[in-house]
Amino acid sequence: MFEKNEILNWDENDWKKKAFVNFTEDLTGKNPKFPCIFGTSGYQKNELRFDFFQRIDIESIKLLGQSLIEYLKIAKKLGSYTSFVAFFNIETNKNVEEYEKDFWQVLNMLHRIDESPWPEDISKDTNNPQWEFSFGGEPIFVVCNTPAHKLRKSRSASTFMITFQPRWVFDEIGLLTPKGEKSKKIVRELLKKYDDIPEYPYLGSYGDPENKEWLQYFISETNEVSNIEKCPFHQLLSQNSVEQVKYVSGKNISLEQAVFELLPETGSVEVQRDTPLREHKTHTHPTNETLLIIEGEITFYAENQKIPCKSGDRILLPANTKHSSIAGPNGCLYIIALEFVNPEIEKVGARI
Repeated sequence: MFEKNEILNWDENDWKKKAFVNFTEDLTGKNPKFPCIFGTSGYQKNELRFDFFQRIDIESIKLLGQSLIEYLKIAKKLGSYTSFVAFFNIETNKNVEEYEKDFWQVLNMLHRIDESPWPEDISKDTNNPQWEFSFGGEPIFVVCNTPAHKLRKSRSASTFMITFQPRWVFDEIGLLTPKGEKSKKIVRELLKKYDDIPEYPYLGSYGDPENKEWLQYFISETNEVSNIEKCPFHQLLSQNSVEQVKYVSGKNISLEQAVFELLPETGSVEVQRDTPLREHKTHTHPTNETLLIIEGEITFYAENQKIPCKSGDRILLPANTKHSSIAGPNGCLYIIALEFVNPEIEKVGARI
């Protein structure tokens, strides 16, 4: 984790220095003025902290998690306009949709390695107005900038970049006070001048009945969202969350779609095909598992429940749950994502 004065002394040819200089120029530019006056104030007051990562993989995410924990420990001492900014040295020629997948992959992987319980006062339902991404026991508002954003310049950056802002910052700067409302109006007016696209329709305030925080995390180049009911953040079962079998109904899904959906949560998945009517006797696993059905049907038996599943459905099995299953008459194809008991262990040979 670094502060701006350290980075400005780095070699000019270092990708980190280049990314930071571009960030600084965007944030402090005058014509037009950058819309986020809170971020600009944080930079001027030296309340922002930064870190840099070579790629999006489990090792980089572990390093990001460590930096975030270090930052959260000192954040309140830094000031009311503080944020943590993470830069990634990944491809700069992706489209917006590809970067969006990268963004949610980062959040899902961070959630996987989080050793702290989800805050009790923060909803786990992403469509609840009281939901916020949380890490290290701290609710955090998250914003993503990418090189693919051209029209929405307020979300543009020279490299893939994610900003983490603790939820308490919004209370510190009084966004719900008359002064805070005035500041939000200033930001909205600056956005109109800064972006070459009309204002995003899903901008809202935390806690408002109609607001969904996650819709503001990654904003596309258009003002449309393909599915405002389905957030790409998947809260897996973990030692710190629910400890019971959970069934989630879904719609038909392809193998490719399923892999992309589960990979951000775990970093690796297994694909298994059961022949028609194949039976797995009652057994347990030492790890939490998520199973996502691709083709065919399968029935699970766990905790005195009989759970029939079809394509798109998923089963969340906590570690050491006694369960069995039998495939349907046409067999079943499904994906298994393992929740590792020890985040340092990257592969566990458990199968259903």
